[in-house]
Amino acid sequence: MNKNIIQRINLTENTQSVMRKINLLIAVIVVIGFTGCHKGDIPDYDLTTYSIFWKESSAWANFYYNATIDQSGKLAIQEEYQLSNQYRESEFQIPNEDMQLIKERIEALLSINMSEKYGFHDNAATDAPITIMKYVTTNKSDSTYLYYPNENELPEELELFMQIVYETISRTDTLKN
Repeated sequence: MNKNIIQRINLTENTQSVMRKINLLIAVIVVIGFTGCHKGDIPDYDLTTYSIFWKESSAWANFYYNATIDQSGKLAIQEEYQLSNQYRESEFQIPNEDMQLIKERIEALLSINMSEKYGFHDNAATDAPITIMKYVTTNKSDSTYLYYPNENELPEELELFMQIVYETISRTDTLKN
């Protein structure tokens, strides 16, 4: 009988030891899971103030078109065609719906670092305008030059951002040539 009791005690102690090890393993896995599940160090970008600068220019045609958008939806335009001696400055208010789309796209754009330039390939035309795009937020800014970028050359975030900004400018600036 004593032998049976000793075997039961050893079995119970072994079972408790194994259970402690399993519980410890589960705790380690849970801790690793919680620390590994967050998305890296995603900075918190402040979009209470931001500006977007868009410039199209051509030395060959001697013109430029500057558009500046701020967080309140103000669109300021400067446009000059020196060959025809035309110049204008205009201001427009961008609708709130368009500003919400722009804000969504700039939030996505903040997650990438843009290349200094896109396009500028050896086989590209040499007489088309260059587009310069820059954004400035409270804690990040970036810019790029574009000249005939290849299909799929632009990061998706930049392509979608530029598409929204270009469409918004085109709809809002009713005087654009």
